[in-house]
Amino acid sequence: MLETSNKFVGPERQELENFGIRIADLNSRGRINLIVGPLLMMIRRLVAFSILFLLALSAGARTPRSRNPYPNELPGFKFYRKQLAPLRPYLSDRLQVERVLGPDQRMDVGKWRIWASSVGEGSTIGGHAWAHNIVGRLASVVVRPLERVSMLDVKFPAAFTHSVGGVSEINVTCIVYKDRFGLEYWLYAENSAAGKKGDLMHIVYGPSDRLERRIVGAP
Repeated sequence: MLETSNKFVGPERQELENFGIRIADLNSRGRINLIVGPLLMMIRRLVAFSILFLLALSAGARTPRSRNPYPNELPGFKFYRKQLAPLRPYLSDRLQVERVLGPDQRMDVGKWRIWASSVGEGSTIGGHAWAHNIVGRLASVVVRPLERVSMLDVKFPAAFTHSVGGVSEINVTCIVYKDRFGLEYWLYAENSAAGKKGDLMHIVYGPSDRLERRIVGAP
């Protein structure tokens, strides 16, 4: 018969009993010769790992999502986080655009077509060059529906101002809703071959008013 040991005292005895191991029970069976050192080391490592794992989960839950530079995206028309991040007009270069949209700088997502335009040579304001030379950088990203999307029932928040714009290539007039962050919704102002009144022509993700003033400069 194996002899049992009853030498567990103080902290070691308490730590074992915290995990449901009673020394009296071990001794009464008369079959176990427990070596406490390795067991306690394994328990301590398990507890330490569990604490680290919980801390990592807690830190991840507290980490804020990266800021969306277009906070006024309308419900049902939120493209930035999933399709466009981290692109920023006037700041992103061609390589960054290609990483997001591919080598052609365009892609189709469901019923939407997305493409980018870049800043060209000779950009001027009031007859002089821009304050900063950003030729080749991203100018804007356009999102256009591949099928009809009516906006007649959409109520734009007060953050948007509206004005009249036109597209000379297709000879149409649009109502343009724009906020200070560079987000624009272009709606057909009247029925035409291109679309019906109130339909969405496209969405533009451009530079914010603040960034544009800094890059372009005063007229």
